[in-house]
Amino acid sequence: MKIAICSDSHDNLSNIEKFLKFCEDNDIHRIFHCGDVTEKETREYFLKNFSGEIDFVDGNAEIEVQEKQKRTNRFQKIKKSPVPYLQYEIDKIKIAVCHQRDKAIRLAKSGQFHIVFYGHNHKPWQEKMEKTYLINPGNLAGMFYRASFAVYDTATKKLELNLLEQL
Repeated sequence: MKIAICSDSHDNLSNIEKFLKFCEDNDIHRIFHCGDVTEKETREYFLKNFSGEIDFVDGNAEIEVQEKQKRTNRFQKIKKSPVPYLQYEIDKIKIAVCHQRDKAIRLAKSGQFHIVFYGHNHKPWQEKMEKTYLINPGNLAGMFYRASFAVYDTATKKLELNLLEQL
């Protein structure tokens, strides 16, 4: 199965549209979004314009999460992190998806996963930490670095980084 991994789209609809067209044209049936979609309407745009499955984790720039935190924090002194993580097993490959690198490092060091995808700093990155690959697909927004995303094929276990400008 081919999985597209993206992060930090920050409501850049023209880049999101180009990314989704790539997914449609390249037999991608699942997308992992590593956070910072930003607006609820953008998340709905993803869902409306992709026929496969999309899994989102919350980032630190999600407007809904920030508003919910403000309401919650008025009544509680403890700040809770909006950054959950998702976990999957696909074709016997254990995968975790989160937003921030520090969380990704903890997940990688746990030894429970073969791959941990994360975002947040917008920089495409791949490294091996103990027995786990730690992978940042970059960002769809084109902020700080060129717009990019990754595709992982669970059958061949190959990862490719794609620059949006080269599509």
